[in-house]
Parts: sequence; structure tokens; C-alpha cells
Amino acid sequence: MSKNIEMIKSFFKVIRGIDEDVVIPDMYAASVFEIDYDYLHKRGIYNLIFDIDNTILPVNGMDVSKELQNLFADLDKRGFNILIVSNNTKERVIPVAYKLETGYLFKADKPKKEAFEKALITLDSNRENTAMIGDQMLTDIKGANEFGIYSVLVDPVGDKYDFKTGTSRVLQNIMTKKLNKRKKFTVNSYYNNKEER
Repeated sequence: MSKNIEMIKSFFKVIRGIDEDVVIPDMYAASVFEIDYDYLHKRGIYNLIFDIDNTILPVNGMDVSKELQNLFADLDKRGFNILIVSNNTKERVIPVAYKLETGYLFKADKPKKEAFEKALITLDSNRENTAMIGDQMLTDIKGANEFGIYSVLVDPVGDKYDFKTGTSRVLQNIMTKKLNKRKKFTVNSYYNNKEER
């Protein structure tokens, strides 16, 4: 099954009130700079998988800020292992990974489990000590939740999208409205642990 079909099937399930938890993150933060990394470390999580587009950079943006470089360097010093995992092309992913001095996987095919299997092999990690950080519920969060790793949702860093990310964002906006009505998830209501909201 293609990743797009997986996403669409999950979308319609959530709209109907079926299997909603698959798109609800374990942690929700305003940005990668607002994530409580100490909390993650206390949970035994020290392997971090980051998405690129609208998670750490605007869609197709190549300007890696000093602030972002400093964040990744600080996380490295604190003992976190970092891997960028993106569905985008190598031309997009490799320059960003190079500037951030981190490993990478491109054309990863999230939310398919193979993307996360490759990530764990690359990190030499396991499900229990790894977190996925991204802005897309139907790729980053769904994939992580189904694979059994801690999921962290962040708000998008920009309001521009390409065709792929834009479509996913439209579906996500529809889902979050439904989830909010059902008191399952509320945009801008941040938390470290969904069980303690």
C-alpha cells in the first residue's frame, strides 16, 4: 500500500471517529525549540528523528539558522543521537543534514513502517529510546504511533506548502477540528504527555 493511500485511509477513519489515537501525538510543542528535551531524556529517550519541511525549516527553505545549528549542537552535547528523516529528495535533505552535522534518510516514505525500521537501524536504536519529531499528523505522528515510538508534534514553522505537504495540511486541519469537538486534541494546547493533559 502506498503512503498516500495509508494517509487517506487514516484520515477517513479519524473523521468517522475510528482509530483516532493513531494521529494524536504523545507530546505537543510549539516548535523544536520549545520541546522539553529533559523530559524526553528522563523517559529514556535519547535518539531523535527530525522531519525537515515545516518542522525545522520552511518548505523548501535552505537557510539553516545559527539558532537551529546551536540547538542540534546542544542536543548532541547532551547525549542525544539525531537523524533527519524526510520524504523529500536527496537534493533537499543532504545540504540541510550537512549544515546540521547529522545523519539523514531521504525519500523515506513516512508513514510506512519501513521508514522507521531504516531509521532505527541507522541510529542503532530501538523503539523504546527513540522519538519522532514532526509537524504532520498523517505522516510523522501516524507512522511513529503505529511503529511504537514516542511521537512529538510541533506547529509548522511556515505557512507555505508544496503540493504534497499542502494536501496533508488541509486534511490535518479538517481532522484537528473534528478532534477538538470530540475533546481529543486541541491546537495550541501544548503538553509533554497526552496521558497527563
